[in-house]
Amino acid sequence: MAKLTPNKITGLLKKSSAYYASDDNGSKGMGRLCVKVYPSGSKRFVFRYFAGAKANFILIGNVPNDGGKTTDKVLGISLAGAREKAKEFGAMLQRGDDPRLELEIINHEKENKVKLEAQKGSIEQLFTSYTAQMEKDGKRTFKAVFDALEKEVYPFIAPATKAKDVSKDDLILILAHMIKRGANTQSNRVRSYLMAAFNYGLAHDNDPANYIGNAKFGLLFNPVSAIPKQKSAERIGEHFLTISEVKQLLCDLENEFIRFNMGSHIRNLIILCFYTGGQRPYELASSKWSSVNFESKTLLVTADISKNKRPHLIPLTDSAMTILTNQQANSTSDFIFPHRFSEVQHINLDSLSKAISRYRDKSDIRSFIPRDIRRTCKTLMGELGISKSIRDRLQNHALQDVSSKHYDRYEYMPEKLRALEIWERNLNDVATTSNVLSFGAK
Repeated sequence: MAKLTPNKITGLLKKSSAYYASDDNGSKGMGRLCVKVYPSGSKRFVFRYFAGAKANFILIGNVPNDGGKTTDKVLGISLAGAREKAKEFGAMLQRGDDPRLELEIINHEKENKVKLEAQKGSIEQLFTSYTAQMEKDGKRTFKAVFDALEKEVYPFIAPATKAKDVSKDDLILILAHMIKRGANTQSNRVRSYLMAAFNYGLAHDNDPANYIGNAKFGLLFNPVSAIPKQKSAERIGEHFLTISEVKQLLCDLENEFIRFNMGSHIRNLIILCFYTGGQRPYELASSKWSSVNFESKTLLVTADISKNKRPHLIPLTDSAMTILTNQQANSTSDFIFPHRFSEVQHINLDSLSKAISRYRDKSDIRSFIPRDIRRTCKTLMGELGISKSIRDRLQNHALQDVSSKHYDRYEYMPEKLRALEIWERNLNDVATTSNVLSFGAK
């Protein structure tokens, strides 16, 4: 038995039955590289070894037409390449392992790896799962977040792209196009949505409650982390109306609503926002009549609609009660402020924004947006001497001090009512004194 060469392999002639020509590797117990010659004349490299008295064969690859001088990606593997594979199998035999079984294990692991790779979650699955978790957590903005991600990301990154394959440069390109078209502030928002979505994906794989079928995201880091915010685009809101502008607004809503093309639900919602000390419009708009206690003169913002997920009890002044009484007079809906076309839904906040926009176009007061109402109330109540602590509690801010978070469950109803009554008198032009409020938080 001698070593095989390309010329010798080329000279192997076909016979009526298949036969083997062995390569002498000069060692025992490590199997042999062989060329199997078929009756058709085709040739293949195989590895032959014995398990007990039984000969076993492992296919290595086809022999090229040149007898194995070079590797041909289509026609076969070279003689040198075949010897390397035979050497690997021989090493397994020396360790006491069966090459066929070891090869099955290796191939099985490869298949699993390919399968796991195919199951890695796409960017679309990441966005869907993240916003679904937002909805589950009661975040009202979940749909707006998903819509923004879908609008800005998919034109640059295909939805089927694996989340783990999305790079920092991909995301920079998206944000750069937003900045180029002048949407600096929105670019910061989309950046924050992306940051939160990828952070969710990082934690997702270890949380059994968040699986999407069998998919995992396989993220190793957050690609948004290295992308800075556009600091020039983020300015702290400073605009608020003066007391004279507020009074003009309330007067217009009471007397000139036809000129401003505003329905009664919208007008009453805006007025109630002011007389309750700047409550969040959504929380009032989505409240139901079951939350109003006309006897005790209170309105409960329930935990399910509260931004900080804590119930918020609001005392109602006579002016606020009048608004609610008028609103209830013609109501057949469960909602205090029902949708214009469906009583089983509450009023859409887009309607509020559009109504205020129409008002701005026809009024003489400075431009403002719905969010400015809350800031206006907070600021003007402060000018009346109402303590920040009471103003914070009136507006149901999430207080972060240990006492408020874990121990203080006092509702501050008398203090909040006194503050709203002083605020009401100011709105209604009743004279107030400079020392109207001397109390603080308990």
